Amino acid sequence: MAKIIVTIKEKTLHEIILHKDSVTTIGREHSNDICLENPAVSRFHAKIYRQDWTFYIEDLGSTNGTFLNDKMVKWKAGLRKNDKITIAKYTLVFIDDRADYEDVKTDRADSTIIIKK
Repeated sequence: MAKIIVTIKEKTLHEIILHKDSVTTIGREHSNDICLENPAVSRFHAKIYRQDWTFYIEDLGSTNGTFLNDKMVKWKAGLRKNDKITIAKYTLVFIDDRADYEDVKTDRADSTIIIKK
């Protein structure tokens, strides 16, 4: 099971389960699945979704950017276990406990995915 843990200053605010067939939206607008109430967060800032075996974070043209492990996400990036997504003052930690997840390795959207049997 994959999930996002939303924290601020090491205090956990939310825990959201990521479903394989849905998109999780992030932004300041209350209609988002993850609402981050801060002026530095765009109304519709980013989204997380699964494509094949990999979950991705995609920036939606936000004003202040989305960062994955301290690197700016220019479009989208594959997520790995314990990755840290930073949006304004919030940290979103990606947790993935799928048994076969360790066999999937990808850093970027244009990378080749290698699945070992």
